[in-house]
Amino acid sequence: MTPPAEPVDVCIVVEGCYPYVAGGVSSWLDWLIRKQPDLSFGVVAVTADDRPREPKYRLAPNVRFLQRLALAPDEHGEAEPRPILDPEPLAELLCHILRDGDAAAFAGLLALAGRPVRRGGPLSRRAPAPPTRADFIHSRPAWQALTRSYDRLAPQASFTDFFWAWQSLVGGLMSVVFAPLPRARCYHAISTGYAGLYAARAALATGRPCAITEHGIYTNERRIDLVMADWITDRIDSGLLGLDQRMDVRDFWIRSFESYASIAYAASSRITTLYGANQTLQRPMGARDEQMEVIPNGIEIERFGTLGRLPHPRPTVALIGRVVPIKDIEAFIAAAPVILKAVPEAEILILGPMDEDPDYFDLCRRRIAELGLEEAIRFTGKVDLRDYLPRIDLIVLTSISEAQPLVLLEAGAAGIPCVTTDVGSCREIVEGAPEESPNLGIAGRVVPPMDSQAIGAAVAELLADAGERARCGAVLRRRVETAFLSETSAARYRTLYERLCTP
Repeated sequence: MTPPAEPVDVCIVVEGCYPYVAGGVSSWLDWLIRKQPDLSFGVVAVTADDRPREPKYRLAPNVRFLQRLALAPDEHGEAEPRPILDPEPLAELLCHILRDGDAAAFAGLLALAGRPVRRGGPLSRRAPAPPTRADFIHSRPAWQALTRSYDRLAPQASFTDFFWAWQSLVGGLMSVVFAPLPRARCYHAISTGYAGLYAARAALATGRPCAITEHGIYTNERRIDLVMADWITDRIDSGLLGLDQRMDVRDFWIRSFESYASIAYAASSRITTLYGANQTLQRPMGARDEQMEVIPNGIEIERFGTLGRLPHPRPTVALIGRVVPIKDIEAFIAAAPVILKAVPEAEILILGPMDEDPDYFDLCRRRIAELGLEEAIRFTGKVDLRDYLPRIDLIVLTSISEAQPLVLLEAGAAGIPCVTTDVGSCREIVEGAPEESPNLGIAGRVVPPMDSQAIGAAVAELLADAGERARCGAVLRRRVETAFLSETSAARYRTLYERLCTP
C-alpha cells in the first residue's frame, strides 16, 4: 500500500510486531486504530530485514498505507559506496549519538545524509547528489569512522565483537535516516528504539509533532535480552560497585539503545505509558514531567464478560502468550510437576503462537520431554481465547518483563483469577493500584519472576480451592470494570490525537 499524496492523520511507527506478529502490542494496536474510525492512519512497520512476511492482521478500513522499514536490507544491486564523506565529523556525530543520546548530533547526521531538516523555517537540504545508506556503512570513510569510534567508545572491547555490534546499531540507524518519510499530521511511535528514532526524524523533517507510547520500556527489555545473550562473550569486570567506566560490547549495545531513547524523548511532544511506575524508567533517559501521561489499557468487557462457564472434567490452568524467552515458558513448564503433585488431574495448556522463535519452542519441547510431561502439557498454537476461557479455571503469566498485560485484563473481564510474576503493573492489576479507593481486594497471586517453585505452589493453591478462585475472579472483574474499560482508554487516545493534530 503506497502512502497517499495527502497526509494521513496519524502515522503509526511500530517495531517488531504489527501486523506481522500476533498478540500483545499488535492486538492493542489493531484495537487502537479500529476505535478511531474517523481518523486516517498509516503504518510504518520496522522489521529486522526485508524478507517477505505475511501479515497476521487484516488492516482496518481507515489504514491508508503499510510501509516496511528493514533495518538490515538486502543491498545487492545498490550503487557502490563512494568515498565522499569526511570520517572525522561522521565519527564525532555517531559517538555523540550512541554514547550521549545527543539530539543535536542526530539532527546533524540527518543533514550530513542530505535528509531534510526543518529548523524553524523552510526545509533545508544538503547539496545535490546526497550520499546513500551504503556510503555510511560500507565505504572507506565509514570504516575509518568506525575505527575512530572504537578508540573513543570501547577500546578495551573485542574489535570483532564491536564491529558486528556497530554494523547492527549504525546499520539500523542509517536505515531509519534513509527510509521514505510519508506525510502525516502527527507521528506516533509505539516504542523507543528504531521506531522512536523514525518518529523523531519525522518531527525534525516535517515540523509536525510526534508522540511515543511505551507498553514495556524498550530499553529495559533490550537490556534483559542482552544480559541473557550467550552470543556476547566479551566482558569487562567492573567490580562489585560498578566503578569501572570502561565499556564492553554488551555495555555498548545497552548504552546505544538508551541513547536512541533519549533522542526520541527529546523530539516528542507527548510520552504516554500504561502505568506510573514506568515513568521512573523514562525520566533518567530525558523524559520530562510536562511531556508525560498515563493512559491505561482498556478491554471491551462485553467481548469476554458474557462468555459464562462451561463444564469441564479436569481443573484447567493456561498460560496465554507467545512462546518466546521473555514470556519464560520454561518457568511454567518447570512449575508443572509442583502443580501435578498437588492436583494430579490438572490440565495444563499453553495458548499462543509457536512460530516466532522456533529454537526456543524446540527448547521448551525438550524440557517437557525431560520432565516426562508430554501427556500433561499441551501447546495449542494461536487460538480464539473466547473458545477456551469458559473452561479455564486459572490464568498464569510467567514473564520476566511486561507492561500492563492484556491477557490479565481479558481474564478479569471473564471473571478468571490469575497467578502472575511481579513485573510491570501485574501486581497493581491483581492487588489494586495505590490510588484504588476503596481497595477491591486480591484477585489472585503474585510471585517472583523465574521462581518455578513459587509459581507452581500458587497455582496448586488456587486450583485446589474453588471458592477462593471464584472470589478472586469476581474481584478482578470488578477492577477491570472500574479502571480498564475500552471506551475510556480509546477516548484518552482520541484526545491525544486531537491535541497533536491541531495546526
